[in-house]
Amino acid sequence: MADIIAEINTIGDLIAPVSDFTRFYKQTLPLKYVNNTVGIRWQGDSDERLTSEISAINRIYQVVYFGNSEVNCLQNADKIRAVLTNTNKAKLRDSDGYMTFESFNYSTPFKTETDGVYAIVGVLLATIYVQRPQVVYPKMATIDATINENGGGN
Repeated sequence: MADIIAEINTIGDLIAPVSDFTRFYKQTLPLKYVNNTVGIRWQGDSDERLTSEISAINRIYQVVYFGNSEVNCLQNADKIRAVLTNTNKAKLRDSDGYMTFESFNYSTPFKTETDGVYAIVGVLLATIYVQRPQVVYPKMATIDATINENGGGN
Protein backbone atom coordinates (compact mmCIF):
# COMPACT_ATOMS: atom_id res chain seq x y z
CA MET A 1 0.00 0.00 0.00
CA ALA A 2 1.35 3.41 -0.92
CA ASP A 3 1.63 5.87 1.97
CA ILE A 4 2.74 9.45 1.30
CA ILE A 5 3.74 10.09 4.94
CA ALA A 6 5.92 6.94 5.00
CA GLU A 7 7.52 8.13 1.75
CA ILE A 8 8.23 11.61 3.16
CA ASN A 9 9.71 10.01 6.29
CA THR A 10 11.87 7.72 4.15
CA ILE A 11 13.24 10.65 2.13
CA GLY A 12 14.01 12.44 5.41
CA ASP A 13 15.74 9.33 6.81
CA LEU A 14 17.95 9.11 3.73
CA ILE A 15 19.12 12.72 3.78
CA ALA A 16 19.36 13.16 7.58
CA PRO A 17 22.98 11.87 7.76
CA VAL A 18 24.10 14.42 5.11
CA SER A 19 24.42 17.23 7.65
CA ASP A 20 23.42 18.19 11.17
CA PHE A 21 20.16 19.75 10.00
CA THR A 22 18.37 21.72 12.70
CA ARG A 23 14.96 20.42 11.70
CA PHE A 24 12.90 18.67 9.04
CA TYR A 25 9.55 20.11 8.01
CA LYS A 26 7.22 17.51 6.58
CA GLN A 27 4.58 18.78 4.15
CA THR A 28 3.97 22.14 5.91
CA LEU A 29 6.69 24.78 5.73
CA PRO A 30 7.01 27.35 8.54
CA LEU A 31 5.82 30.93 8.17
CA LYS A 32 9.30 32.14 9.10
CA TYR A 33 12.16 30.15 7.58
CA VAL A 34 15.10 28.94 9.66
CA ASN A 35 18.69 28.34 8.53
CA ASN A 36 19.93 24.77 8.16
CA THR A 37 16.49 23.20 7.87
CA VAL A 38 14.91 20.98 5.23
CA GLY A 39 11.32 20.85 4.02
CA ILE A 40 9.94 17.79 2.25
CA ARG A 41 6.57 18.19 0.53
CA TRP A 42 4.40 16.00 -1.68
CA GLN A 43 3.53 17.93 -4.84
CA GLY A 44 1.31 15.51 -6.73
CA ASP A 45 1.25 12.17 -8.49
CA SER A 46 -0.13 10.17 -11.36
CA ASP A 47 -1.03 6.51 -11.75
CA GLU A 48 0.06 4.26 -14.56
CA ARG A 49 -1.26 0.74 -15.07
CA LEU A 50 1.66 -1.48 -16.05
CA THR A 51 -0.17 -4.80 -16.17
CA SER A 52 -3.59 -5.99 -15.06
CA GLU A 53 -2.05 -6.68 -11.63
CA ILE A 54 0.58 -3.93 -11.12
CA SER A 55 0.30 -0.14 -11.11
CA ALA A 56 2.99 2.50 -10.78
CA ILE A 57 2.35 5.66 -8.78
CA ASN A 58 4.65 8.40 -10.06
CA ARG A 59 5.13 10.90 -7.24
CA ILE A 60 6.61 14.39 -7.25
CA TYR A 61 8.29 15.60 -4.06
CA GLN A 62 9.75 18.99 -3.27
CA VAL A 63 12.94 19.01 -1.17
CA VAL A 64 13.76 22.52 0.08
CA TYR A 65 16.97 23.40 1.89
CA PHE A 66 17.13 26.66 3.86
CA GLY A 67 20.61 28.04 4.49
CA ASN A 68 22.46 31.22 5.43
CA SER A 69 23.81 31.99 1.93
CA GLU A 70 23.57 30.90 -1.69
CA VAL A 71 26.90 29.07 -1.35
CA ASN A 72 25.66 27.23 1.77
CA CYS A 73 22.52 26.23 -0.14
CA LEU A 74 24.55 24.92 -3.08
CA GLN A 75 26.91 22.94 -0.83
CA ASN A 76 24.10 21.19 1.02
CA ALA A 77 22.07 20.70 -2.15
CA ASP A 78 25.00 18.80 -3.67
CA LYS A 79 25.16 16.53 -0.60
CA ILE A 80 21.41 15.89 -0.72
CA ARG A 81 21.55 15.26 -4.47
CA ALA A 82 24.38 12.75 -4.03
CA VAL A 83 22.35 10.69 -1.58
CA LEU A 84 19.13 10.74 -3.60
CA THR A 85 20.70 10.09 -7.00
CA ASN A 86 22.94 7.31 -5.67
CA THR A 87 19.94 5.54 -4.13
CA ASN A 88 18.01 3.55 -6.70
CA LYS A 89 15.47 2.03 -4.35
CA ALA A 90 14.68 2.63 -0.68
CA LYS A 91 12.63 0.56 1.76
CA LEU A 92 9.77 2.63 3.12
CA ARG A 93 9.85 3.38 6.83
CA ASP A 94 7.43 1.14 8.78
CA SER A 95 6.38 -0.71 5.63
CA ASP A 96 7.23 -3.68 3.45
CA GLY A 97 7.09 -1.46 0.36
CA TYR A 98 9.83 0.34 -1.56
CA MET A 99 10.14 3.55 -3.53
CA THR A 100 12.28 3.91 -6.63
CA PHE A 101 14.03 7.23 -7.26
CA GLU A 102 13.86 8.40 -10.87
CA SER A 103 15.38 11.90 -11.09
CA PHE A 104 16.29 14.89 -8.96
CA ASN A 105 16.71 18.52 -10.04
CA TYR A 106 17.50 21.73 -8.14
CA SER A 107 16.61 25.37 -8.80
CA THR A 108 18.91 28.33 -8.43
CA PRO A 109 19.31 29.43 -4.77
CA PHE A 110 17.33 32.54 -3.83
CA LYS A 111 16.87 34.88 -0.86
CA THR A 112 13.66 34.27 1.09
CA GLU A 113 11.47 36.87 2.76
CA THR A 114 13.04 35.92 6.11
CA ASP A 115 16.14 38.01 6.85
CA GLY A 116 19.38 36.07 6.46
CA VAL A 117 17.75 32.94 5.04
CA TYR A 118 18.25 31.61 1.52
CA ALA A 119 16.62 28.58 -0.07
CA ILE A 120 17.14 26.11 -2.87
CA VAL A 121 14.26 23.96 -4.13
CA GLY A 122 14.71 20.43 -5.44
CA VAL A 123 12.20 18.30 -7.30
CA LEU A 124 12.38 14.55 -6.74
CA LEU A 125 10.52 12.12 -8.98
CA ALA A 126 9.86 8.75 -7.38
CA THR A 127 7.84 5.68 -8.31
CA ILE A 128 5.99 3.30 -6.04
CA TYR A 129 4.84 0.01 -7.51
CA VAL A 130 1.54 -1.30 -6.13
CA GLN A 131 0.03 -4.73 -6.65
CA ARG A 132 -3.73 -4.86 -7.05
CA PRO A 133 -5.39 -6.78 -4.21
CA GLN A 134 -5.92 -10.41 -5.17
CA VAL A 135 -9.10 -12.37 -4.54
CA VAL A 136 -8.38 -15.28 -2.21
CA TYR A 137 -10.42 -18.34 -2.96
CA PRO A 138 -10.90 -21.16 -0.43
CA LYS A 139 -8.70 -24.17 -1.09
CA MET A 140 -10.32 -27.42 -2.15
CA ALA A 141 -10.57 -29.70 0.85
CA THR A 142 -11.03 -33.04 -0.94
CA ILE A 143 -11.49 -34.36 -4.43
CA ASP A 144 -13.63 -37.48 -4.88
CA ALA A 145 -13.95 -39.68 -7.95
CA THR A 146 -16.32 -42.61 -8.42
CA ILE A 147 -15.81 -45.04 -11.27
CA ASN A 148 -18.64 -47.44 -12.23
CA GLU A 149 -18.12 -50.85 -13.82
CA ASN A 150 -19.75 -49.75 -17.07
CA GLY A 151 -17.13 -47.04 -17.54
CA GLY A 152 -19.25 -44.09 -16.47
CA GLY A 153 -18.20 -41.89 -13.63
CA ASN A 154 -19.53 -39.21 -11.31
